[in-house]
Amino acid sequence: MKKGVDNRVSELSKYLFKAPQWTYSILFLLLFSPIVGISFDYGGWSDIRAGLLLIGIPATISALISPPLTQTFGGNMTLNRSSLLSLIGTIIIGIFCITGALFSATFEGYIMALGVVFAMRTIILLLISSNNVWKMMIPASLQTLFGGVFLSLYTHSGAHYTNLIFGCIIFVLAFYLFARYIDAPMKKAFGASGLDFIRGFITHTADGSSGIEDFFREMGEYVDAPVTVLSFKRDDKDKATFVIPNIHPGLMGEIGGGNLPVMITENLEGMVFVPHGPAYHDFNLVSADEIPKVVSAAQKALKNVAYTDLGSKSVRVKKGTTTILGQRFGDSVLLTSSQCPEPTEDIEFAVGLTAMAETRVKGAKYAALIDAHNCTEPYAKVITPGSHTSYDIIKASSEATERLLENKKGRIKLGVSKRSGIYSPGKGIGALGIRVAVVEVLGQKSAYVLIDGNNMVPGLRDAIIKALPVDEAEVMTTDTHSVNFGGNNFIGAKIDHAELIQTIKEMTEEAIGNLEPVQAGMATEFAEDILIFGSYRTAQLASTVNAIIFMGGGLAISIIVAALALAIFVFARNLRI
Repeated sequence: MKKGVDNRVSELSKYLFKAPQWTYSILFLLLFSPIVGISFDYGGWSDIRAGLLLIGIPATISALISPPLTQTFGGNMTLNRSSLLSLIGTIIIGIFCITGALFSATFEGYIMALGVVFAMRTIILLLISSNNVWKMMIPASLQTLFGGVFLSLYTHSGAHYTNLIFGCIIFVLAFYLFARYIDAPMKKAFGASGLDFIRGFITHTADGSSGIEDFFREMGEYVDAPVTVLSFKRDDKDKATFVIPNIHPGLMGEIGGGNLPVMITENLEGMVFVPHGPAYHDFNLVSADEIPKVVSAAQKALKNVAYTDLGSKSVRVKKGTTTILGQRFGDSVLLTSSQCPEPTEDIEFAVGLTAMAETRVKGAKYAALIDAHNCTEPYAKVITPGSHTSYDIIKASSEATERLLENKKGRIKLGVSKRSGIYSPGKGIGALGIRVAVVEVLGQKSAYVLIDGNNMVPGLRDAIIKALPVDEAEVMTTDTHSVNFGGNNFIGAKIDHAELIQTIKEMTEEAIGNLEPVQAGMATEFAEDILIFGSYRTAQLASTVNAIIFMGGGLAISIIVAALALAIFVFARNLRI
């Protein structure tokens, strides 16, 4: 069972929200601050004025000045976020002032709150703007600084200003230690900053920025990965091309290779199919900048394809929970593996590589193994080397190849159909929509249905195949992670099954209607020196993130309680003096 880092990271997005329009935040804090002013107990308009001067106006000034000042020091802060940050600081001050009033210590509560706000602003700026503590402390201090300036209108007590200084030191130090604790596991495990990871994730989710890729580059490793193409031509024009990269299309959204199928499709001619090759999350690209290397390998493979008009009927081989649908084109074979109805996740790279090596032993010139990726549920198992399922895939691939190379050959016909934009990514289907290819050899029709999505709910694959007017069929998904919003988003979880099945049936009939003779051929090239997450790095990153999340909450509470206790002790001691 597994929960990859891409799912864990995607699920963190449910804790994020978009900052409201800055005018709303400032209006609210200006209305809230006079109410808090009542706790100062000056009476009437004096309370309102105290609330505005001590709380509202410092918060407003810091909200307006923070964005340009943050940018001056190499960070990034929008006016909406700055105003929300000031509003949060205002609420914190209000809580401390009202609590202090219960003990006849409103000013002590106010001064303590200024220290907490300074620390809170520091940690948030580190998370969303820049990892440079000393530079971020300057814009972080604004609300506290202006609060201290206006405090001089109401008190000239040296003890109050001494407490303000000590409070800022105590709380900033406490929050700084907490931030470095959060940073330490990532630093130790990957040599990269955990704060950079969190900031990159926040900016990507909020603004679509790809800054988080800088973090992944620091932890990645270089590999060579095979990219296999199966090309169909009609009158020297590309009619359809299957591209099977042994790369996992993650991490999420358009980060890394999350949108790999679209990028490959946009750079090749004809109707392009990009099903999921055997690769687990360790083979996530660390950056979208690596995708052109995969595209280049596919283009190079297409130039080396030797075409033929002969192929075989498709065959289906079952071993254990594994079903292989195989078809021969010339001296090469296309194999599509499904575990349905057994819920599973990815096939690891080594398993796929071994299965393809077995086909070469049986006499295939090239082999493409597709992970149909068409039946899963949360925490489904990954097919790892040495598992029973891995041996079933290898044996089934070998047997299917042996049968295909012995079968009678005939002329190849191909018909295709596609529908894009019929469902939104939120419904689990990406920009490429649905694509259908129907191959006819010796009167047998085999349909290959590819849906641009991240796996499929159990049972839907079987229902689709049963409805199609062909002799054999398989349903595949691209495993695109561009549809992942707040975690898993499987095909069929948010759309009507009957409607989807009817659409695919109509597309299959359309593909049958444009069947025509084609030539086909297969070739494999390697995408060289591509930077991926690396062996076991995904599991290591997932466990590190889990540990930080699990331990962070308790540690934060402990540090805050300890800092408050120390501040109260120091304040009480200074006031007695």
